[in-house]
Amino acid sequence: MNGMIASLLPIGMIILMLALGLRLAPDDLARTLRRPRALATGLMVQLLGLPLIALALAHLTALDAAMLTGMVLVAASPGGVTSNYAALLARGSVVLSVSMTLVTSLAAPLTLPLVLALAGIEAPGPGGLWRISLGMTAVALVPFLVGIGVARIAPGWAARLLRWLDPFSRFVFLAMVLGTFIQNWAVMRESFAAVGWAVCGYAVVVPVVSWLTARSARLEAVQRRTIMIEASMQNVAITIFVAATLMGTPALAIPGLIYAVLMNVVALTVIVAVRLRGSA
Repeated sequence: MNGMIASLLPIGMIILMLALGLRLAPDDLARTLRRPRALATGLMVQLLGLPLIALALAHLTALDAAMLTGMVLVAASPGGVTSNYAALLARGSVVLSVSMTLVTSLAAPLTLPLVLALAGIEAPGPGGLWRISLGMTAVALVPFLVGIGVARIAPGWAARLLRWLDPFSRFVFLAMVLGTFIQNWAVMRESFAAVGWAVCGYAVVVPVVSWLTARSARLEAVQRRTIMIEASMQNVAITIFVAATLMGTPALAIPGLIYAVLMNVVALTVIVAVRLRGSA
């Protein structure tokens, strides 16, 4: 079952990013770059705030060295692709979410080892990180740009395609969330006593700090929701890859596996709350 979920994940990512791209125009990306305050705020939260939160909670809950390292790995990992579709469902800014994901993914080979080193943890070399980072970025970026291109060249055809793809992409998103629960539930039950409360605290504190930071930057409600979703949903696949392959210690991925479940609970909670309130 886990192998099937892993093999279908890239296909799901492609479908979600294509559906998002069909909704946008090149001008949307340009506007985000021309007004970078929201992007800069979101990146500050992700690149600086998340590692500090992880370290603080790891020390407060007296985690051992391995679990502390795992917590920092989660915080230093880039945003995940599912966060982009979650931002759409939460009526956030898709362009801001995608921009944050792409920047943190491309920067991960530099920022992730740096965060580990600053936390006093021996960091792996960036070589393997470049390969997985560029690969995952391509899986997300190519269908996204294809969707934008189709929407620009043939808007009528893009609208018809989106009418079919939109409900299907919602099903894919929910299937990916459910697959994450199925894949990681056993690890969560077995390892919760060792690190679970620290991860729970992280899952609660991150969206609150993200929202407060975005509010203090006087961002719009749409942007605040986006940063909250984006900062909460990490690319746990990179966490696992670094722990198991680059650092040779699969146990370091345990906090990430637990967080993979909890971050989806957070995202679904935000989505449901926004829909019930009818937020613009």
